[in-house]
Amino acid sequence: MSEIRNSTESVTRNNRFIYADPDKCIGCINCELACSASHMDADIDTVYAMIGRGEEIEPSRNKVVTIDGKTAPLQCMQCPDAPCLEACPVDIIRFEEDYVKYYESDCIGCTSCDMVCPYGAVTMATNTKPDAPVSQMVSLTCDLCGGENGKQACISICPTDAISMIDHVEFNLMMSQKG
Repeated sequence: MSEIRNSTESVTRNNRFIYADPDKCIGCINCELACSASHMDADIDTVYAMIGRGEEIEPSRNKVVTIDGKTAPLQCMQCPDAPCLEACPVDIIRFEEDYVKYYESDCIGCTSCDMVCPYGAVTMATNTKPDAPVSQMVSLTCDLCGGENGKQACISICPTDAISMIDHVEFNLMMSQKG
């Protein structure tokens, strides 16, 4: 955990985030599609059908990447010091409860958050909402969607149970054990 300054108070944050074990991930991209479905208020079969018809779907807030031959979804790590929050010139990124929240509808598309994210977990996407503000671009990042019955869509759909919700204390312990 780290200490950050948020307004005038000093706060220690142990944000929860989605973690994917690259030793279990098979790169199927079901987590990406489930994320899109969740943000479209659609079921996964509808998203599969839309893709089959060549229709566009809502962009995913995670993306499966391959590094050194291993795959895993990349999404916001909910940094305790959140450089994206500090970089945002219009304050649409805020700490709320135990996560970093982006207010996408107010995003001006400046890409500041994207440029400072140490994980490359911010996606700049075309804003297709009818009430889009100044920019045609909007920053998207994992918002811990809640999915069905409070379980994140990506966690629910993963066929290998590679994805889970953890906090930074758990993550640091896991990384120290891996050596």
